Formats: sequence, structure tokens, C-alpha cells
Amino acid sequence: MAQGTRTRSHRCGIQTAWTEATGAEAAVAALAASLDVPRIAHLVIFFSPVYGVEALNAALGRAFPGVRVAGCTSSGEISPMAGLDRGLVAIAFPHEGFRIASTVLESVDHLDAERASGSIRSLRCALEKISRGGQRFAISLIDGLANAEETVIAAIGYGLDGVPLVGGSAGDELTFSETALIHDGQVHRRAAILLLIESDFPVEIFKNDNFEPTGVKFVVTETDHEQRTVRELNAEPAAVEYANALGIDPDALTPTSFAAHPLVVRVGGDYFCRSIRHLNPDQSLSFHCAIESGVVLTLARQKDLVEATREELARLDARLGGVDLVIGFECVLRRLDAEIHQARHSIAELYRHYNVVGFETYGEQYRSMHLNQTFTGIAIGRPAAP
Repeated sequence: MAQGTRTRSHRCGIQTAWTEATGAEAAVAALAASLDVPRIAHLVIFFSPVYGVEALNAALGRAFPGVRVAGCTSSGEISPMAGLDRGLVAIAFPHEGFRIASTVLESVDHLDAERASGSIRSLRCALEKISRGGQRFAISLIDGLANAEETVIAAIGYGLDGVPLVGGSAGDELTFSETALIHDGQVHRRAAILLLIESDFPVEIFKNDNFEPTGVKFVVTETDHEQRTVRELNAEPAAVEYANALGIDPDALTPTSFAAHPLVVRVGGDYFCRSIRHLNPDQSLSFHCAIESGVVLTLARQKDLVEATREELARLDARLGGVDLVIGFECVLRRLDAEIHQARHSIAELYRHYNVVGFETYGEQYRSMHLNQTFTGIAIGRPAAP
């Protein structure tokens, strides 16, 4: 087994493996050597873009013949032992205990919603043919630079007809240059992957955040909706107005500023984060979510990240009678926040205890919403005692 490669077998039959081996060929070989390949029906992977998506895809085809594969680039990988900075994480679903159907939605930046919904209905029919009556959930992996999550989630939600959805937007280590997805031997860009999964074990999807609204509000007075760019807040340059509320110079704004001082929007009775992606030279702000003119954004204050996460994982553990593993999608800004508050080690301990595996995203999906600066996922419970 290559140095830095680990594997874990879970009670439900899923195997997880992770490696920081250098190079696509070596990383995939390390996974193949550590996993029981004949038991694998479907492999879900999250990986650093430094591997090169084409090289990684080719290596996977050679190492896992006949195994269906779905995955995406990330801004950091989460393993049951600790976070990886530049690595590869795999979730190996077995032939027994889970039934999986998957599909790709192409050209999501110009999505034909009716055609997409039809594809998803066909996916549900495919799962029906192999169904054994278990609990169902869906996982979405969406190109994080296509700026299309809201449209994709709307189409998926219509096609799923009530099946609960969680997922994440592919990242590229905060370079914002190129994200990519892999599905059954093909590399895709400006696309989305949808996995529809039926489980023989108890499951529950969740959403967790650690912020609460303050009294500071901004009205979005000018925006480029398609580019997810806010030009003005309260009729002032967006970066200037935001920075003034923080008491700092606009030129001092960084990703850590955005992570520590998120903006939220109220939908129904709840608040949802609308995270800032980066500062632009013209003092506009680019966001991870689409934002309309006239929307009221509220500056949020943070609650303790570790305690908020601990409470949610403990709730899931109690509800499921014990968590076997968690497939998680965590905003990369939460990692930055954990680093700011020197809490990354404590978060890693929680993830180790609950067997969290996943990746750091450019956005998270939960039911019919595209979110930022949250931790979403699916918790899989332990098998019932004989």
C-alpha cells in the first residue's frame, strides 16, 4: 500500500479509501491495492485537480474495469481520518445493500430544463427495475464554475418528485480556473452528475451552518445575475459598502474576510448563506450563488463552528441509532473559517469519530436549494442487530 493511503470498511458494506500519493497513476493504483475491487459496484471519487482529470480518468478505467465511476474535482478532500490538501478520496458502494442509477446532464450553463427533467424521470424508472423497496436519496455533483446550480437544482427537483437531494459543486482549490467531472469513463465540463441511490440501511440527509443574522442589512441595487456579480449594495460600490460595515479597507478584503463575515438571505422563516467568491478590480463582488436586484442581504455573525457541527452529528447519531458513515459536502469557506479560529483539528476529530468522507465545495445542494458556507450530506445508519 502506498505511503499516505488508508482504507476503512463500514458495517453497511461500503469501503472508503484515501490517498495523497503523487501522480494519477500512483494514486489510483494505491486505491486499487487497498480496496476489495470485486465487491465494488459503483465508485464515487473526489480529487485534487493537480492529478489531471484526463490522466486520472484513464487510470481509473484500467484499475477498475467494469466498475461504474462518478466524481469531481475539489478544493480539498475529506477522509475519515483527516482533511487532505491535495489527494484522492473514494467511496466504494458494494453490489449488496445499495442500488444505484446515475446520469449526466450536459451543458448546464444552457440547460434544457424539460429535457433534463425527462432524463431524471428515466433515471427513476431505471432504479425501479432493480428496486427492493429501500430508502432513497439523490446526490448531485455540479460544475462549480458553470454558474448554473439554481437552474440545475430546479430541474432535478421537478424530476425527482420528492426524493431528497444533497450534493456539492466541484471546486479547483480556489483558483477558479477549471473544474471537471468524471462519469463512466468520460470527462465532462459544464455538466452535472446525478446519482439516485436506494439503501437497505437507514439514511437521513442534513444541512448544518454556524451563523446568525445581525441588524446590518444591504439592498442589492445593481447586479449581473448571469455572472453572479453584485455591483452595488445600498447604491454604493458593493465592496466599499461591505468593507465599511466590517470597518476595513476594501483592498484588505480576502477569502478569509468573506468566510468570517458571511451574508445571508431570508427565505421563508430561515436564513441561507450567500457567500462571496472574490473581490473584482471594479469593486464589485462575485458570489457563489445567483443574486437578484432588490434582494435584501443581511450581515451574519458566526456561532461556534465546532459546537454547531458537533450538535448536528450527535443529532444524526441519535436519530439513526448510530451513524455508520457520512458522505459530506462542505463549503471550502468553512475550512478557511476553521483555520481562522484554529478549529480545524477539532473538526477533524469530529469527522473521524463519525466517519465523514467527502469534499470541500464551491457550493452545496440541499433539497431544492443551492447553498453556501454550509455542511450538507447524507448520514447512513448502522445495520440493525441480528
